[in-house]
Amino acid sequence: MNTKLFPSLNLRTVILLFLVSSGTFFTAACSSTDLPTESSIVPSSVSGTVFEAVVEYDAGGNPLGITFGDFNGDNKQDIVVTSPRKQDGISTTADGSMTLFLNNSSSISSFPYTSSTITPATAEWRQDVISADFTGDNITDLVVTQTDQDQIKLLSNDGSATFTDNGSLTVGDVPLKLLSGDWNSDNQTDLAVVNRDNSSISILRNSSGVFAISQTLSVSAHPIQIVSADWDGDNDTDLAVLSRDSTLVQIWLNSGSGTFSAQSTTYTVGSLPTDMISGDWNCDAKQDLAVSNYGDSTLSLIYGNGTGDFDSPLTISSRSGPRTLAAADFDNDSKMDFVAGHNFQVSTSGVSLLTGDLSLTLSDNTSSTGYASPVSFAASLAADGSAPADLAISYVDNDSKLDLLITLPVSKKIALLSGKQYSGNLSCP
Repeated sequence: MNTKLFPSLNLRTVILLFLVSSGTFFTAACSSTDLPTESSIVPSSVSGTVFEAVVEYDAGGNPLGITFGDFNGDNKQDIVVTSPRKQDGISTTADGSMTLFLNNSSSISSFPYTSSTITPATAEWRQDVISADFTGDNITDLVVTQTDQDQIKLLSNDGSATFTDNGSLTVGDVPLKLLSGDWNSDNQTDLAVVNRDNSSISILRNSSGVFAISQTLSVSAHPIQIVSADWDGDNDTDLAVLSRDSTLVQIWLNSGSGTFSAQSTTYTVGSLPTDMISGDWNCDAKQDLAVSNYGDSTLSLIYGNGTGDFDSPLTISSRSGPRTLAAADFDNDSKMDFVAGHNFQVSTSGVSLLTGDLSLTLSDNTSSTGYASPVSFAASLAADGSAPADLAISYVDNDSKLDLLITLPVSKKIALLSGKQYSGNLSCP
């Protein structure tokens, strides 16, 4: 899922490679001189109101990436989780895996899924995964990054959740993140690939499941995340790229034919940004950006003006070491909320929730943060040192309430926080 919605949930932490190479960004709506005060809400009341208690499930040897789709054609949402090769120091000890969770709605469990393994045909490091109909047959396929081979691979689906290797394509150096979209408006799902080590984005055109590089974007040093939206209101899909070393967000506008050009203005966020997502945070029908800044424990909110330009980033405080982000209206109050996963090295909070403040007007972006103080919950996730690697928001357990799924590499599990009492929305109503 894209939007991170699944900060791919758009969007794309525990082993050394992931700590060094990964990153997600979110920016928040406030000025540095107008930081929120501590909330009177305690963590237990938040987790008890918004989510049920944490439940964990086995998910391979080192689960990182997560995506959703109806893989067996039963109109129910399934899950795929990637686990790169397991490491002992710098030595590879076992091949990675992909775990398929098929939705079994007849189950009375809070996690109505049965799991199986999608076995890689070869020993590749599969870092990220994304789902869409790439072959034009109305069946949801998979694309994964083969990070150690500088390639992406298409796994075509026969409609029964049986996947076939449909070939690989060489992209840039160390491809980390994937993003899908129709770049040239031909009704085929194209790709963008974040290549960390040669600081580039590979734009891939799709022709019935055959990909070819149509453009290579040169970006700031060490890109770690990419998101898409129509930034300039011309009804085509534009891009935003987050680069770790420069702490910059760069905007690339689409010509309409799938060719992208860089905007001259860039946007500086906080220290060591790790993740970025897109959405309409103030519900003004203009697309915005949010970045998580691991180094200074902040979120950056960047509000779009609908013309391809953005306001200067606004900063709000986070709990320590935010790495991955997701957004939704969890409490169904027509205000967007943020969820952040935190690094276990500097925080024991596990996950924190920043809710849109009922007493504030989010369209007044300069005079207030628009968000309550972050409230920590799900501390048990960090108890074994397993920091959340990815967050995904969806209706997981078939009760029409927004749920939160989290990959936990150290504990080799995915965690489910089932939405308790709010239907919520994945975007502005």
